[in-house]
Amino acid sequence: MVILNTKTQLISFFLFALTVNVLHLSVLIFLMLTLLALLVYLNNSHFFRLMRRLKWFYLVMLLIFIFNTPGEHVAHWPFSFKPTYEGLHTGVEQVLRIAVMLAALSMVLTQNTRQQLISGLYFLMQPLSYLGLDVKRFAARLWLTLHYVELQQSNQEKKSRLSSNIGDYLSNIFDDETHDDVAFTLDNPKQTWVDYMVIGAMSLILIVELVL
Repeated sequence: MVILNTKTQLISFFLFALTVNVLHLSVLIFLMLTLLALLVYLNNSHFFRLMRRLKWFYLVMLLIFIFNTPGEHVAHWPFSFKPTYEGLHTGVEQVLRIAVMLAALSMVLTQNTRQQLISGLYFLMQPLSYLGLDVKRFAARLWLTLHYVELQQSNQEKKSRLSSNIGDYLSNIFDDETHDDVAFTLDNPKQTWVDYMVIGAMSLILIVELVL
Protein backbone atom coordinates (compact mmCIF):
# COMPACT_ATOMS: atom_id res chain seq x y z
CA MET A 1 0.00 0.00 0.00
CA VAL A 2 1.37 3.41 -1.00
CA ILE A 3 1.67 5.84 1.92
CA LEU A 4 1.83 9.49 1.02
CA ASN A 5 4.05 11.99 2.76
CA THR A 6 2.19 14.08 5.36
CA LYS A 7 3.14 17.25 3.48
CA THR A 8 1.71 15.76 0.31
CA GLN A 9 -1.53 14.94 2.12
CA LEU A 10 -1.83 18.50 3.45
CA ILE A 11 -1.09 20.05 0.05
CA SER A 12 -3.54 17.67 -1.61
CA PHE A 13 -6.19 18.54 0.95
CA PHE A 14 -5.73 22.25 0.23
CA LEU A 15 -5.99 21.67 -3.54
CA PHE A 16 -8.94 19.36 -2.96
CA ALA A 17 -10.70 22.08 -0.95
CA LEU A 18 -10.30 24.54 -3.82
CA THR A 19 -11.56 21.95 -6.29
CA VAL A 20 -14.62 20.99 -4.24
CA ASN A 21 -15.67 24.63 -4.16
CA VAL A 22 -16.30 24.61 -7.93
CA LEU A 23 -17.84 21.13 -8.34
CA HIS A 24 -21.47 20.67 -9.34
CA LEU A 25 -24.10 18.70 -7.43
CA SER A 26 -23.88 15.49 -9.48
CA VAL A 27 -20.10 15.33 -9.08
CA LEU A 28 -20.37 16.08 -5.35
CA ILE A 29 -22.83 13.21 -4.88
CA PHE A 30 -20.53 10.79 -6.71
CA LEU A 31 -17.53 12.05 -4.73
CA MET A 32 -19.38 11.72 -1.43
CA LEU A 33 -20.40 8.13 -2.17
CA THR A 34 -16.82 7.29 -3.15
CA LEU A 35 -15.40 8.80 0.03
CA LEU A 36 -18.00 7.02 2.16
CA ALA A 37 -17.01 3.69 0.64
CA LEU A 38 -13.35 4.48 1.28
CA LEU A 39 -14.05 5.50 4.89
CA VAL A 40 -15.92 2.26 5.53
CA TYR A 41 -13.07 0.31 3.95
CA LEU A 42 -10.54 2.11 6.19
CA ASN A 43 -12.81 1.60 9.21
CA ASN A 44 -12.71 5.35 9.87
CA SER A 45 -15.36 6.20 12.48
CA HIS A 46 -14.06 9.73 13.08
CA PHE A 47 -16.03 11.15 10.15
CA PHE A 48 -19.30 9.57 11.22
CA ARG A 49 -18.92 10.99 14.74
CA LEU A 50 -18.39 14.44 13.23
CA MET A 51 -21.48 14.05 11.07
CA ARG A 52 -23.63 13.15 14.08
CA ARG A 53 -22.40 16.20 15.98
CA LEU A 54 -23.09 18.51 13.05
CA LYS A 55 -26.53 17.18 12.09
CA TRP A 56 -28.38 20.23 13.44
CA PHE A 57 -25.92 22.57 11.76
CA TYR A 58 -26.61 20.86 8.44
CA LEU A 59 -30.36 21.06 8.98
CA VAL A 60 -30.31 24.78 9.82
CA MET A 61 -28.04 25.54 6.85
CA LEU A 62 -30.31 23.61 4.51
CA LEU A 63 -33.43 25.41 5.77
CA ILE A 64 -31.75 28.81 5.40
CA PHE A 65 -30.91 28.14 1.77
CA ILE A 66 -34.28 26.58 0.99
CA PHE A 67 -36.36 29.46 2.32
CA ASN A 68 -34.04 32.40 1.55
CA THR A 69 -32.84 31.71 -1.98
CA PRO A 70 -34.92 33.47 -4.65
CA GLY A 71 -36.30 31.37 -7.47
CA GLU A 72 -39.24 29.19 -8.47
CA HIS A 73 -41.41 28.23 -5.52
CA VAL A 74 -42.18 24.59 -4.82
CA ALA A 75 -45.60 23.80 -6.21
CA HIS A 76 -48.55 23.02 -3.92
CA TRP A 77 -46.73 24.17 -0.77
CA PRO A 78 -49.47 24.72 1.86
CA PHE A 79 -47.84 27.53 3.86
CA SER A 80 -47.25 31.21 3.04
CA PHE A 81 -43.45 31.00 3.42
CA LYS A 82 -42.45 28.89 0.46
CA PRO A 83 -39.21 27.06 -0.36
CA THR A 84 -37.64 27.29 -3.80
CA TYR A 85 -36.16 24.65 -6.06
CA GLU A 86 -33.04 26.79 -6.45
CA GLY A 87 -32.70 27.01 -2.65
CA LEU A 88 -33.01 23.25 -2.29
CA HIS A 89 -30.38 22.71 -4.99
CA THR A 90 -27.97 25.25 -3.49
CA GLY A 91 -28.54 24.02 0.08
CA VAL A 92 -27.82 20.40 -0.79
CA GLU A 93 -24.72 21.50 -2.69
CA GLN A 94 -23.34 23.44 0.27
CA VAL A 95 -24.07 20.65 2.74
CA LEU A 96 -22.37 18.13 0.46
CA ARG A 97 -19.34 20.40 0.05
CA ILE A 98 -18.88 20.57 3.82
CA ALA A 99 -19.45 16.83 4.23
CA VAL A 100 -16.95 15.99 1.48
CA MET A 101 -14.36 18.30 3.04
CA LEU A 102 -14.90 16.72 6.46
CA ALA A 103 -14.51 13.25 4.97
CA ALA A 104 -11.20 14.21 3.35
CA LEU A 105 -10.00 15.97 6.50
CA SER A 106 -10.96 12.99 8.63
CA MET A 107 -8.81 10.70 6.49
CA VAL A 108 -5.83 13.06 6.80
CA LEU A 109 -6.22 13.33 10.58
CA THR A 110 -6.59 9.59 11.19
CA GLN A 111 -3.74 8.62 8.85
CA ASN A 112 -1.20 10.82 10.65
CA THR A 113 -0.09 11.36 14.22
CA ARG A 114 -0.24 14.77 15.86
CA GLN A 115 3.54 15.08 15.51
CA GLN A 116 3.40 14.25 11.79
CA LEU A 117 0.67 16.82 11.16
CA ILE A 118 2.45 19.61 12.99
CA SER A 119 5.76 18.72 11.33
CA GLY A 120 4.07 18.85 7.94
CA LEU A 121 2.48 22.21 8.67
CA TYR A 122 5.77 23.56 9.99
CA PHE A 123 7.80 22.70 6.89
CA LEU A 124 5.04 23.87 4.54
CA MET A 125 4.82 27.21 6.34
CA GLN A 126 8.58 27.65 6.66
CA PRO A 127 8.81 30.01 3.63
CA LEU A 128 6.53 32.41 5.55
CA SER A 129 9.37 32.98 8.02
CA TYR A 130 10.91 35.29 5.40
CA LEU A 131 7.80 37.47 5.80
CA GLY A 132 8.34 37.76 9.55
CA LEU A 133 6.14 34.89 10.77
CA ASP A 134 7.68 32.94 13.65
CA VAL A 135 6.86 29.46 12.34
CA LYS A 136 8.64 27.67 15.20
CA ARG A 137 6.59 29.49 17.81
CA PHE A 138 3.41 28.75 15.86
CA ALA A 139 4.25 25.04 15.70
CA ALA A 140 5.11 24.92 19.42
CA ARG A 141 1.90 26.67 20.45
CA LEU A 142 -0.21 24.46 18.21
CA TRP A 143 1.40 21.33 19.62
CA LEU A 144 0.91 22.46 23.22
CA THR A 145 -2.70 23.45 22.56
CA LEU A 146 -3.52 20.05 21.09
CA HIS A 147 -1.56 18.33 23.86
CA TYR A 148 -3.49 20.00 26.68
CA VAL A 149 -6.85 19.63 24.95
CA GLU A 150 -6.20 15.91 24.58
CA LEU A 151 -4.96 15.75 28.16
CA GLN A 152 -8.04 17.48 29.51
CA GLN A 153 -10.35 15.22 27.51
CA SER A 154 -8.53 12.21 28.92
CA ASN A 155 -8.89 13.55 32.46
CA GLN A 156 -12.57 14.19 31.94
CA GLU A 157 -13.11 10.64 30.77
CA LYS A 158 -11.28 9.27 33.80
CA LYS A 159 -13.20 11.43 36.24
CA SER A 160 -16.49 11.05 34.31
CA ARG A 161 -17.44 14.65 34.91
CA LEU A 162 -17.04 18.09 33.37
CA SER A 163 -15.34 21.03 35.06
CA SER A 164 -17.92 23.43 36.49
CA ASN A 165 -16.13 26.60 35.29
CA ILE A 166 -13.04 27.87 33.52
CA GLY A 167 -11.15 28.11 36.80
CA ASP A 168 -11.59 24.39 37.44
CA TYR A 169 -10.55 23.68 33.86
CA LEU A 170 -7.29 25.61 34.18
CA SER A 171 -6.50 24.32 37.64
CA ASN A 172 -6.93 20.72 36.49
CA ILE A 173 -4.43 21.27 33.68
CA PHE A 174 -1.79 22.98 35.79
CA ASP A 175 -2.24 20.69 38.80
CA ASP A 176 -1.76 17.61 36.63
CA GLU A 177 0.98 18.84 34.31
CA THR A 178 3.02 21.45 36.14
CA HIS A 179 6.01 19.15 36.48
CA ASP A 180 5.79 17.40 33.12
CA ASP A 181 8.48 17.92 30.49
CA VAL A 182 6.78 18.29 27.13
CA ALA A 183 8.97 17.82 24.05
CA PHE A 184 8.45 17.01 20.41
CA THR A 185 10.58 16.75 17.31
CA LEU A 186 9.93 17.93 13.77
CA ASP A 187 10.52 15.31 11.10
CA ASN A 188 10.78 16.24 7.44
CA PRO A 189 10.49 13.04 5.36
CA LYS A 190 11.65 13.27 1.78
CA GLN A 191 9.18 13.58 -1.08
CA THR A 192 9.05 10.62 -3.48
CA TRP A 193 7.98 10.50 -7.12
CA VAL A 194 4.55 9.30 -5.95
CA ASP A 195 4.14 12.46 -3.85
CA TYR A 196 5.00 14.68 -6.80
CA MET A 197 2.63 12.76 -9.07
CA VAL A 198 -0.26 13.14 -6.61
CA ILE A 199 0.36 16.87 -6.18
CA GLY A 200 0.65 17.30 -9.94
CA ALA A 201 -2.57 15.36 -10.55
CA MET A 202 -4.49 17.39 -7.96
CA SER A 203 -3.17 20.63 -9.43
CA LEU A 204 -4.18 19.53 -12.94
CA ILE A 205 -7.70 18.60 -11.79
CA LEU A 206 -8.09 22.00 -10.12
CA ILE A 207 -6.92 23.83 -13.25
CA VAL A 208 -9.32 21.84 -15.45
CA GLU A 209 -12.26 22.55 -13.14
CA LEU A 210 -11.46 26.26 -13.04
CA VAL A 211 -11.15 26.46 -16.83
CA LEU A 212 -14.34 24.50 -17.46
